[in-house]
Amino acid sequence: MNESQRKRALPLALLTAVGMLSSDLYLPALPAMVADIGVSLVEGQATMAVFLMSLALSQLAWGWLADHFGDRAAIFSGIWLLIGGSLACALAPNIEWMLFGRLLQGLGSGAATVAVPALIRRRFGETDAVGALAMVATLESIVPAAAPVLGVALLGLLSWRTSFVLIAVAAFILLFFAGRIVGHVDHPDIPARGAPTWATVANGRFLRHCAAYACMFGALLMFVSSAPILVTHWYAQPVTAFAALQVCGVLAFMVGARQGTRSVARLGIAALIRRGTLAQACAGAVMLACAAADFRSMAGLCVAWAMFCWGLGMRGPSSMSRALSLVRGGHGKAAGLLMFSAFAATSVATMAVAPWLEHGLLPVALLLTALVAASTALVPELFLGIAGRRQES
Repeated sequence: MNESQRKRALPLALLTAVGMLSSDLYLPALPAMVADIGVSLVEGQATMAVFLMSLALSQLAWGWLADHFGDRAAIFSGIWLLIGGSLACALAPNIEWMLFGRLLQGLGSGAATVAVPALIRRRFGETDAVGALAMVATLESIVPAAAPVLGVALLGLLSWRTSFVLIAVAAFILLFFAGRIVGHVDHPDIPARGAPTWATVANGRFLRHCAAYACMFGALLMFVSSAPILVTHWYAQPVTAFAALQVCGVLAFMVGARQGTRSVARLGIAALIRRGTLAQACAGAVMLACAAADFRSMAGLCVAWAMFCWGLGMRGPSSMSRALSLVRGGHGKAAGLLMFSAFAATSVATMAVAPWLEHGLLPVALLLTALVAASTALVPELFLGIAGRRQES
């Protein structure tokens, strides 16, 4: 991307970052909220479950809304829902109001995760879209690392409700800039006869790339959700070691995304996907070897995780750009289906590995490797020499 394209992509990245604060900034405040309102830990955890459920289910609805009423309508509606939900949580007198506020926050946060990739695909060519999506993904990777630290600082100085006030204020400020960020021409690529239907969007090639992206995304968040238990129980390390693991992954992802953005025009999208997949497969092999040898080294796990995240930085934006390029119009629906599949894969993978976490790294490494293999098998044309080169052309 040139400098002008970077300036257009950065504000779009900010749209998704504000929505992500709804999850990550709140995490440190959860125990304080439980004690203040006087509910059980299970009821407190339900506030996270409701947020994630509404976020996942909203993807398809926002995709339809973006295609039928425009990206502006989707993003502005999402921001207002995020503001309303944040204020409801900040003022919640009981758990029922908290759950209602978290429901609205999840619905509002889902708008940007759908509209922004669709908007990028409409504004950028397939190659340039890789750089724009990498910028969005890089900022998204920073928020989960930085937001909990900010949340802890806020909790030490003020009430747990302050985090929700901060989210509402950030969203309200963003409201004044959203119009300029999105622009007024929403859908220059949609035919005059109207937005494409789900049937025209969900073609076979797109669905395969969508499923491949979902497997990759599911492997990522399955590991992240399992890592705290692995670190504290199997590796017998303090929870701060999990923070160090996250930092290694975020930094490696940023390096991979940066390298991918710089080399996509020279190497092509399929080559980046192949390189990223190879790195992720090697990471899975290292984890399997460590688990089989009962080698409980945090340094080894950090190296393997950094390798996986580097591959994700190379592969993730390219995979999303390639998937969205396989539809002609209806990019809102396509992005919604893509993200819904990713969240669904994450949920299934996380639940599948949970009963086996007492066995340590082995079940996590097996499932991660299986998901990487599945993401490869779903799009064989990108990995089979001549067919891969034909696909790239």
